[in-house]
Amino acid sequence: MGRTHALSGAVGWLAGCAALGLAGHPVQGHVAVAGAVVSAGAALLPDLDHPKATASISLGSVTGGVSWVTAAVSRWVSRVTCSCCDGDADGHRALTHTVAFAVLLGVLLGVAGWRWGAAAGVPVVAVSAALACRGLLSPRRRRGGYGVLVVAVAVGAVLAEGGPGWWWIGLPVAWGMIAHCLGDAATLSACPLLWPLRVRGCRWGVVGSPRWLRFRTGGPGERVVWCLLMLLGLGSGAYLVFG
Repeated sequence: MGRTHALSGAVGWLAGCAALGLAGHPVQGHVAVAGAVVSAGAALLPDLDHPKATASISLGSVTGGVSWVTAAVSRWVSRVTCSCCDGDADGHRALTHTVAFAVLLGVLLGVAGWRWGAAAGVPVVAVSAALACRGLLSPRRRRGGYGVLVVAVAVGAVLAEGGPGWWWIGLPVAWGMIAHCLGDAATLSACPLLWPLRVRGCRWGVVGSPRWLRFRTGGPGERVVWCLLMLLGLGSGAYLVFG
């Protein structure tokens, strides 16, 4: 579900920052905070290929239009890259649910942040904050998306004061999307993580955790994962603040 994806993105980033601190390479405060926000929002991006996903309804017609284009491109890529299948018929869990796509988007945004600094970094933080709000705070609400965006822009502007140099902004984007894919890979449906490599002879062959570890979306297994993520997030946050 959306809130678990968003939480996994944020917690993974905070845990990574805490690990770097333990290794003697402390992360700047604004990077840790902004990165967690971006990772949480980016962890919802892969589901833009589904019209009813949290990311697709977050900002009304804006994300709705992006969702339609994303699904169309995903269907087209599925058809032209594999002759043995067409991927998912509606484009869901295809192109945007791959590590290759996450890395490509992360590299592009990282280059933009390196080239244009806060002018590129702040919008990424702002949009990510809007998505994160939807995922973590009000996943079922469809109204007020533009109000959330206004708040998110303010958050991004404040975080931008943390210092120059936004080359790293692509890292939390890529991580958030990969966290989403890993989460989907742990469910019964699994995920085509390794595209364009062939898995069992098919470029869109799904990859997942061992079958006995997979759980149903929204079921008891996901609630257990949610609780574990919360504990890891609280521990990592405490270390970054007080460690």
